[in-house]
This record gives sequence, structure tokens and C-alpha cells, in this order.
Amino acid sequence: MRHGDFTHRIDIVSSDQLGELAGSFNQMTERIESLIQTAAEKKRLEEELRIARQIQMSLLPRGPLDVPGLAVTGLCVPAREVGGDYYDFFKLPGDLLGVLIADVSGKGTSAALYMAELKGLVLSLSQIYLSPRQLLVEVNRIISDNLDTRSFITMTYAVFDLKAGRMTYARAGHTPLIYMPNGDGGAERVQVLVPSGMVVGLRIPGAHEKFIDLLEEETIQLNPGDVIVLYTDGISEAMNPEADLFGDSRLSRIVEEHGHLESGELRERILREIEAFVGAADQHDDMTMILMKVEQAMPARVAV
Repeated sequence: MRHGDFTHRIDIVSSDQLGELAGSFNQMTERIESLIQTAAEKKRLEEELRIARQIQMSLLPRGPLDVPGLAVTGLCVPAREVGGDYYDFFKLPGDLLGVLIADVSGKGTSAALYMAELKGLVLSLSQIYLSPRQLLVEVNRIISDNLDTRSFITMTYAVFDLKAGRMTYARAGHTPLIYMPNGDGGAERVQVLVPSGMVVGLRIPGAHEKFIDLLEEETIQLNPGDVIVLYTDGISEAMNPEADLFGDSRLSRIVEEHGHLESGELRERILREIEAFVGAADQHDDMTMILMKVEQAMPARVAV
């Protein structure tokens, strides 16, 4: 044992006190050997999860996003080493910009794998379907065959036409969009946009037909100073020690009060408010958010 060999066992040749002592030593070395093996396995799994987190984070947009006419900032904080939240930006034909935010049900490695599959699917379909509604219909049709029966995905997909100054979007069971048009103020400046739509990937009879029937596509005109916020339920359902939720209304109020800030400053303000609200409570869900602010110029060329 002194040399680290915990596989050795003492031969028990008697049933007296020395025999009992030898048996105790054998039990102790067996438990130590098991603990060492468990610790080694835990270390291996932690290393694999660390690598998986690096791979997953590499699937998200990296570095500042160069979109002339639109100031954009994003954030994704998994609750575990890996998670099921996802956001992305896609350069589309005709100088359009696609913006996606999604949340795979559950957490951990299975949700992360579905997230990676979703990225590849949307990346290819976004070049074919410029309508957010058509894209989500195709995503649902394809991915429903690949998800297990306990999983589903909520998504919001928006297409920005920066030349025309408009955003077209569809929402598949996801959290609302928060939209604050630029103006002189007022109690009802912030709009909570909740177009109809059910979650993606349900494997029940008639689900795809119901998905098509419910999914709505809407368009809003954009003006300089407008603010758009997309987020997952890890933001609105952030929980304090008393099990109170942060809530959509509190998030809307922060956007209304501080929407004049730059998009990066507004993001930090929201994060500080969430941290103050949550306090010492653990993060129980992935937190993802995209903030977009229309700038003064709306040039024709989009660079991603």
C-alpha cells in the first residue's frame, strides 16, 4: 500500500484478531482501489466534457459581427458544461441577413448534439428558403424524424432586409420577441411580439400538419434606433432563492428604460439585473440572448 499497490490482498490464515485485522485491511484497500478508479473515470469524463464545450462554443458566432446598419451582440451561457441553446447569423442571397435563436429541450450532451444537427440543417436550408415560415416548416419536417419522442425544439427565425428596412420573422413555440421602436417615449413603447407557432420536432400523429396550420409569419418596418431582443427561457425564467422568476415583463421594462444604450451596454445592463435578481441561486437553465439595434444608415451591403 505504501508503494501505491492497492490490488494486493493479505492472505487470511486464521480467524483470530490478526485475521480480522487482515480482513479489514483487504476491505480498505478494495475501497481505495475503487475510489481511485472512480476518480480516474470522473477526470476522463470531465476532460471529454471540456472538449465538448469547446467544440460547441466554436459552433456559435465568434468575434464581432459586422452588419452595416445593425449593431448586434449575442450571449450564450450553458447551465452545464454543454447545453441545448443555440443562436446564429446567416448571410443570405440578396444581401439579406438571417438571425436564429433556438432552445433544445433538456440540457447536457443530448441537447448539445441536437443543437449541432440543427445548425447544419438551418445553414443549408437558409440558402434555399428566404421566408422564415418556409424555413421552419422544412426544419420541422426533416428534424422530426431524428429527434427522440421526448425532445423538441423552440425556435425564432428572422430575416433582415437592410435595404428595405424591414424584419420578417416566425416563431415556433419560442419565447416572445421584444421590440422597442424608436420614438419620443410613452408607457407602451415596448412591444412583446408573439406570433402563433408550435414547437419543432414533435413526433405525434398529425403534428406536422398542425405545425403548418399554426405557424405565422409577420413583418415589421425598421427605423434607426429600433431595438430587437431575442432570448431563451433561461433569461426570463432565471430564478432567485425564493423560486421567483425574472419574467418577460421585467426584461421588457429594462429594455424600455435602457434601450438608448449601445447594444453591448444594454446586454451588460440586463446581465447585471439578472445577477442581482438571482443572487446566490444556481443557474438552472442555459441563458442565451441576441440584442440588435438599428443604426442610422441602412446600406445595401451586408458583411457577416
